[in-house]
Amino acid sequence: MAKVRAKTICFVDNGLRTEGVEFDYVGPHNTNLEYLDGEPEDEEKPAAKSATKKWMPKAKQTAEFAGAGAD
Repeated sequence: MAKVRAKTICFVDNGLRTEGVEFDYVGPHNTNLEYLDGEPEDEEKPAAKSATKKWMPKAKQTAEFAGAGAD
């Protein structure tokens, strides 16, 4: 949580902030705010690596087994 001051009139944290108002802010970097204590949270966090292949392809059917099991 960072202590910030509004540089201009801006809408932050569901409220209209006037110039010079100091408040606590949790969120990404905002150019309308002057950071007094603490730093803004990072917007981009490294994503976890995911597997490149999410599914296994089905085995190809041959003519011999294409009709098996259909009665």
